[in-house]
Amino acid sequence: SGAAMQGVKQLYAEGAFDKDAKVVIIFPDHGSRYMSKVFSDQWMEEQGFFDSKNEATVKTIQYIK
Repeated sequence: SGAAMQGVKQLYAEGAFDKDAKVVIIFPDHGSRYMSKVFSDQWMEEQGFFDSKNEATVKTIQYIK
């Protein structure tokens, strides 16, 4: 899962995504190790993944069981 996240960060840094791109990362585990990072809107904004004023937040995502 860390490799998937690092790959997206690298592609982002290389300019692989245009400004309107939507990127989905599928992590092959339950995600408890990522609670303070990718599931944190503040962390995602600090890392440059989105501007919380213009993007959906984790709270708006529906989880399907």
